Amino acid sequence: MAETKTLNERLTAIVTEGDAAWFAAHPDNRVRMRNAVAGEFSEEIGTAPVGMTWRCIIVEAQPGVRMRQPVALPMGVSNDMSDHQLFALFMQAAPPQAKRMIDQLRAAKLSGVSKPVG
Repeated sequence: MAETKTLNERLTAIVTEGDAAWFAAHPDNRVRMRNAVAGEFSEEIGTAPVGMTWRCIIVEAQPGVRMRQPVALPMGVSNDMSDHQLFALFMQAAPPQAKRMIDQLRAAKLSGVSKPVG
């Protein structure tokens, strides 16, 4: 019998594949920001404050190992920021356990991996 996936699981799979494709097409980048997709996070992030929109910052700590963080930003803010700016924003918005995990992943030395985060 086929496994039934929830809408959120399907959305998460789609955005995860999209993020993977983006990083494959941008091998010099370790961070990206895109508009958040409703339902992609396990917790309900709710409606963005007036004049703001939900974005998603994705950090690729190691090739294929990514973390996503929702952040509400003013509508006029461009998604086109440098890796350094996006990483600083991610670290500001991320919960402590995510920051610890990023630090651990950055410190891990995987063979064939030469691209640092941030």
